[in-house]
Amino acid sequence: MIRFLSLFILAPLGCLVPGIQGAAPKPNVLLILTDNQSYFELGCHGHPHVKTPRIDAFAREGVDFVNFHAPPFCSPSRAAMLTGRYAMRAGIHNTIGGVSILHRDEKTIGDHLQKAGYRTGVLGKWHLGYSYPYLPQWRGFDEVFVHGGGGIGQLEDYFGNSHLDATFLHNGEFEASKGFSTDVLFGQAMKFIEENREQPFFCYVTTPATHRPWQAHPEAAKRIEARGEEHSRNDLALYSMIENIDENVGRILDQLDQLDLAERTLVILATDQGTRRQRVHQDLAYDEYHQVFCMMRYPEFTDKNAHRSTALCGMVDVTPTILDLCGVPPETELDGRSLLPLLRGEKRWSDDRSLIVQCPRGRERARWANATVKTQRWRYLEGAKLFDMDKDPGQKEDVAAAHPEVVAQLGEIYDRFWTSLPPAEQLRSYHLLGHEEAPEVRLNAMDWYLGQSPWHQLHMPKFSGNGTWPVEVARAGRYRFELRYHPREAPRALGAAAASIKVGEQSAKTALEKGAESAVFELDLKEGRYDLDTALTPDEGSRHENPWGALFVYVRRVESQAGE
Repeated sequence: MIRFLSLFILAPLGCLVPGIQGAAPKPNVLLILTDNQSYFELGCHGHPHVKTPRIDAFAREGVDFVNFHAPPFCSPSRAAMLTGRYAMRAGIHNTIGGVSILHRDEKTIGDHLQKAGYRTGVLGKWHLGYSYPYLPQWRGFDEVFVHGGGGIGQLEDYFGNSHLDATFLHNGEFEASKGFSTDVLFGQAMKFIEENREQPFFCYVTTPATHRPWQAHPEAAKRIEARGEEHSRNDLALYSMIENIDENVGRILDQLDQLDLAERTLVILATDQGTRRQRVHQDLAYDEYHQVFCMMRYPEFTDKNAHRSTALCGMVDVTPTILDLCGVPPETELDGRSLLPLLRGEKRWSDDRSLIVQCPRGRERARWANATVKTQRWRYLEGAKLFDMDKDPGQKEDVAAAHPEVVAQLGEIYDRFWTSLPPAEQLRSYHLLGHEEAPEVRLNAMDWYLGQSPWHQLHMPKFSGNGTWPVEVARAGRYRFELRYHPREAPRALGAAAASIKVGEQSAKTALEKGAESAVFELDLKEGRYDLDTALTPDEGSRHENPWGALFVYVRRVESQAGE
């Protein structure tokens, strides 16, 4: 019988309580996640051009999970990885539009480990919310060095960023860097490890490479060109980004050796999603959209048990694995399971475990939309198609009619998952205004939950849409709203003759001087949840024909209401 597994991690393994005489130190964790890198874009997985000698060696030293699956887009994949729970439980089923934000009630691996005494750091891409209380400094991370959005140069990123000399958000303040993004982030990670070598740490390095648009790493591109191979400009940029990642993986692994930390550090290397080979299927429910690389090394286990594992695993298994190794019980029920048995040498699960992968790729979730239920042998897609992976790994022949009992079993697994989800409106992520921990909040239009949602700075010159933010006023008082089309770091004229704002039933409108860069309003608001809407009315010569929305709003509570 196929069973749905929703597990608690029960028993700490190999971790003694700190402070006891002679107690072994807690394991460290280094989690490296690349962005949109195909399973096949590694030398050890057969790519004919990319050279990744350090990653290839790492794969041989640990367990290379070759049947490992993730939701097919960034935010859902990262939510599953960092919580050990299916992303739709956190209200995440797209990368924009208000449904790419990790719900405030979810606990991350950072929360768990920070509470257990670990120093925690995230360096690179976050893509799970960029306002209060969704940024990583409020999600269990002590050291935060991140860019905005799902890729360098997206709308919520620092304006004008590219992979060279990007500006990052460092512990709440923008900070300019020097060099290529991957080099900078691994440099920051190595600094974090050096500073925390005497205590247990969790270091999460998450590169914006290899997300589009691709940008060549100068030195790596020259080295590839010197090999004499002919590549398109795009391929050269992509391959250089991958080979630069490989170099940096080698740098940080060498550092662990030099600091005598390698023996007690779990190292995980994975990518969040993305297959760029020619696709056979257009449907997001197929394996070719879900299979990602994931490799793990923990010398105590893998020195004797290095192998390629064909056991069915997925992103939801990362957090349970880390918690199990570190002896930290989760505070919530998890959908994943610990991979430590496989690291210790088991080849397959002792039972027929199941995984659900679903990303509706829109604001509204829907039953069976882009969904698949996976077991070691079977794939049941969208409540209709069944594939036998033992006989048909390319998923070409639908055998649902021949196996009604399997269809019924897998359908029941999905139904239990679907009915366990809270109502969609309960999972909406509201931007919290006026909280003491965040005196000012910057809202951006990637998070509009109604209307259009621009997602890249390149869209701004032609964008003319509008949308709505869901906000929650934490404390009653007077609030200052600064409406902009460009963020503060790139001031430009609005091109508007007038502006208006509406927060719940409160509204205001003002005329603007020619060349005004912003429109400022103050409103008295009570505690509660509201829709926030803005409108800019075009002036003479504006490219807009109709009112459009402010893409950025800066909100600050300026004074309390009378009697407070």
